Amino acid sequence: MIDITTQIRIQNHADYWYTAEDLNVDLGCEGFTVSYWEIRKGEGDKRVNFIIMDKEEALALADAIYKLFKN
Repeated sequence: MIDITTQIRIQNHADYWYTAEDLNVDLGCEGFTVSYWEIRKGEGDKRVNFIIMDKEEALALADAIYKLFKN
């Protein structure tokens, strides 16, 4: 079986960015992960920090963000 995941990269600066991914990277199973990445000189891309949650928590967070910033 082949696992297929989707990762969306959000980058507004050359040296750091965020990703949203439909995978719990800590457990390697279904869930959601938002990660903060940096380019480290001599090391390349490095995941600096991440937050994991299940699907229901991720949808609640997305709804909350939408409500805070909706015009």
